[in-house]
Amino acid sequence: MKKLFTLLFVGITAIAAYATDYNVPITVTVNDVTSEQSAVLTVAENGGLYDITLKNFILQSEDGPMGVGNVELKGIQPYQDGNATLLFSSDEVTITDGDDPSVSVWMASMLPPVKVLLRGKIEGDRLRCYLDIDLTESLSQVIQVAIGGGYQLPNQGFEGWHTSADDFVEPNGWHSFESASGAMASLAGHHIAKSDDAHSGKASARIFATSIFGIIANGTMTTGRMNAGAMTATDPANNAYLDMTSNAIDGNGDPFYVPMYSRPDSIAMWVKFSQGTPNSDHPYATFSAVITDGSYYQDPEDKDYTNVVAKAKNNEIATTDGKWVRISAPFVYTENSVDPKAVLVTVSTNADPGQGSDKDEVLVDDIEFIYNAKVTSLKIKGQDVPGFSADKDTYEMEIDEAVTAEDIEVTIDGKAAHAAKSVELIDDHYICSIKAIGADMADVTSYIVYVKSSATAIRSFKSANNQPATYFTLDGRQAKTLMPGRIYICRQTDGTVKKVRL
Repeated sequence: MKKLFTLLFVGITAIAAYATDYNVPITVTVNDVTSEQSAVLTVAENGGLYDITLKNFILQSEDGPMGVGNVELKGIQPYQDGNATLLFSSDEVTITDGDDPSVSVWMASMLPPVKVLLRGKIEGDRLRCYLDIDLTESLSQVIQVAIGGGYQLPNQGFEGWHTSADDFVEPNGWHSFESASGAMASLAGHHIAKSDDAHSGKASARIFATSIFGIIANGTMTTGRMNAGAMTATDPANNAYLDMTSNAIDGNGDPFYVPMYSRPDSIAMWVKFSQGTPNSDHPYATFSAVITDGSYYQDPEDKDYTNVVAKAKNNEIATTDGKWVRISAPFVYTENSVDPKAVLVTVSTNADPGQGSDKDEVLVDDIEFIYNAKVTSLKIKGQDVPGFSADKDTYEMEIDEAVTAEDIEVTIDGKAAHAAKSVELIDDHYICSIKAIGADMADVTSYIVYVKSSATAIRSFKSANNQPATYFTLDGRQAKTLMPGRIYICRQTDGTVKKVRL
């Protein structure tokens, strides 16, 4: 798939006026195996509510592509969290046939109504969505569709490969010395191969060291581009680098960089590491991840860079005795005033350049960015919710004041996590709903707090401007059904309150 890393939305302000089709990259996960493809997403805003349709969805399988159809979700209530518009939906959906002429058979007519979960956001000019399509009854599968790039790495399961220079292969979205630049690139040798020893799926990346003129050349893989610029291993002219202004492309037609539009909390991967000759002075493999503003950056650094957003590193990856082991590292954020636009991830057979042995190798699979979304504190009107625990989802408390969504304070351990908050008045209770979700929208945790209050009279309940008109009975209860001829208190769209007879 060419040019995976493009902006999903250009001119997103047009969405409010009419529905627009967008060609977007998506990642589909079935039974822990991921595949990447493109799809058409339709987004529309109707009367303050959102409609989202995944058009002509095709499921890739071992037997070839299967046409599923159109997955349409309507009337989604938005939540505002800073600059992000958050969207959540859980509906039973009837999938309809697509209209792609290249697909001869659509499964839609053979499927019963299916449950579809959506969590998504529109933030600036980008959209990120997850769809969980429950096909358990028909296919014994739950299909997860991640829509939008710049939050996870491409080809994180190393199932896709392409031919690079000299007929060698590299993982899609990843590069080694086979596609290196630099004066010594022709001497750098071969350092990466596809392996059928996988943590999940059918493939992993095998990185291995070699000896060149008696000098150990560490096996290295990067999302950027390798530069072989010197014979001395420790010379910073030998590095991995990214530069979003570069027009260079690899054997798959992709650039030598990976966009990153968010702020993950850590990075994790599964590895198998072995040293051909044990070396107690240099026993470790290593990986690093550096988020930047997309301008030129190299690892190892040759100067102080002010374009760095955050760094993560693990340079103590010990031999794993032939077992797959999950390793991780937290991101440490800088104080540089730059926005994330790209990430450089690099994995090497030794933490020290030119060290180890020529038979060292690392197998790598299932790399992912982790976005924390654990609620560590929950307050309403400045009061701690009694007995709050992240693992408990329902609470009760009493507050003799009116409560609005602005009165709910949520602390989440994720660097760029989101909170969706709403309040509904029912009888003498304020029903406070809180959803916490990581920046990549992968997982959501929900909480409900029932706040009993004596301050449920209309005069105590204030609303923000431009909200839909709401009607209450004369005793202060919200009216779900309006009866002609009766008198109600109407909280109008401008926030004012008056008595009306219908």
